[in-house]
Formats: sequence, C-alpha cells, structure tokens
Amino acid sequence: VVYFHGGGFVNGGSSPAIYSGENFARDGVVFVSINYRLGRYGFFAHPGLAAEGYGGNYGYLDQIAALQWVQANIAAFGGDPKRVTVFGDNAGGQP
Repeated sequence: VVYFHGGGFVNGGSSPAIYSGENFARDGVVFVSINYRLGRYGFFAHPGLAAEGYGGNYGYLDQIAALQWVQANIAAFGGDPKRVTVFGDNAGGQP
C-alpha cells in the first residue's frame, strides 16, 4: 500500500504517527507513506521553469518517482510490485 498525505498541496507530511502503517503491518501489509514537495517548491509555475518541460509540477514528479521506487524495490521488503494499492486523502487523493 502506498499512501499520499493530504494538505491541499501546501502543508502536511507522512511523519505523524497516524500515518505509521503499524496497523497495516500487523496484517502483513507492506505500507509506504511518502513526502513530496509542497507549495511553491512543488507547484510553482514560472515561464523559466516551463522551459524544462515540467511546468512546475515537481510535487507530482516526486510522487511518480516514489511509485517507481516502490516498483523497483518493494520486493526487498516482502511486497509484490504487481499488487500495489495507491491511496490518499485530500490532495493525496487527487488524480
């Protein structure tokens, strides 16, 4: 299970105890909770940055990188890269 925290893309994080994944682990589920860039560091759109081709969506790029990492490494933690569930709340649940 991969969890993306909420916070309206401006605050939040995966460090609060509520996101520890302890209850998932008790049931044998591998739980991954990630952080991603927020606010202007994650979503600042500026013409100078758009020349790079990303358009200021660095927070989303962080999420994509996390999912790629999970695919490449989750087996080492007892997970199955073919059976990954992604969920979140608020901004973490946006498509």
